[in-house]
Amino acid sequence: MALSTYSELQTSCLDWMTRSGATDYVAAAPDWITLAEARLNRKLGAVETDATLTGTIGSREIDISSLSIVQPISLFGTEPSNGEEWEVIEKPAGSYPFSDDNGRPRYWSKDGTNLEFNRPCDKAYSFRFRYRQKFALSDASPTNWLLTNHPDVYFTASMMWGAGYSEDWQNGAAWKTVLEQAIPEVRHEIAENNRRGMLSVDPALARIGQGPRYGWDGLED
Repeated sequence: MALSTYSELQTSCLDWMTRSGATDYVAAAPDWITLAEARLNRKLGAVETDATLTGTIGSREIDISSLSIVQPISLFGTEPSNGEEWEVIEKPAGSYPFSDDNGRPRYWSKDGTNLEFNRPCDKAYSFRFRYRQKFALSDASPTNWLLTNHPDVYFTASMMWGAGYSEDWQNGAAWKTVLEQAIPEVRHEIAENNRRGMLSVDPALARIGQGPRYGWDGLED
């Protein structure tokens, strides 16, 4: 069972649901994952992670719309000739002068779904972008740190909602129990890794409903 991408996660959830007698749930699987992510984001919080971005010669912008950014942290460029990094300093949008001359960017700001530099790039620089990430898989962002390192947690949380969708309360309760056991372990790992600044993921890979009938739903808040 492959569980490294958004598509593979949907396929595996549907495969397991079919084994338990459920059919024709293809359209519902993305909802199970969305609901699982809502819970995981509340229980685990945003994680610090690195994304590798590439600048375009003659452009002062890089599209970051595929990244689920909670908070930008830092940006470092890499000189292609020797691999040395330099820090690109974050400034509030509109607080630094722009230059029309191509060169090595000195300042950056987040402008909507783009990173904006003070000048166009003169080379296709590679940038290491550090930010706080929420869990939000999509076709444009098919993987993240949690799915890469703890696919069992993503799968379990999604299957809990799959069982709820089919009103299979017994299996739902079983999936919830497994999830409850895993959450503290992952939370501890995130805390340790955040202290060391070690989380990373390649972005190129790179509203939860509660009601009386869902007696198995939810972890303690």
